[in-house]
Amino acid sequence: MDFSNPTLITFVVYIVAMILIGLVAYRATKNFDDYILGGRSLGSFVTALSAGASDMSGWLLMGLPGAIFVAGLSESWIAIGLIAGAWLNWLFVAGRLRVHTE
Repeated sequence: MDFSNPTLITFVVYIVAMILIGLVAYRATKNFDDYILGGRSLGSFVTALSAGASDMSGWLLMGLPGAIFVAGLSESWIAIGLIAGAWLNWLFVAGRLRVHTE
């Protein structure tokens, strides 16, 4: 095995970085709320970004490109609808949801 391969070096650096991040997060976790909610120390922007990424990851990776491939570029309007929906969700739902989960 050639250890000078840039792909292998990048992969090893990535794995080491992920393990270090995991260890730091493990040491910062004191109870279940810390694990699930980050101890409520995250800001609203980070929370909204995380929720949006979790919600749309599969759809944006496979669904939207598939729809555009099958039906043509006119389906790119779906992206505008997704952005508007995410913004409206953040505007009307996020605040109430945070209050109800405290």
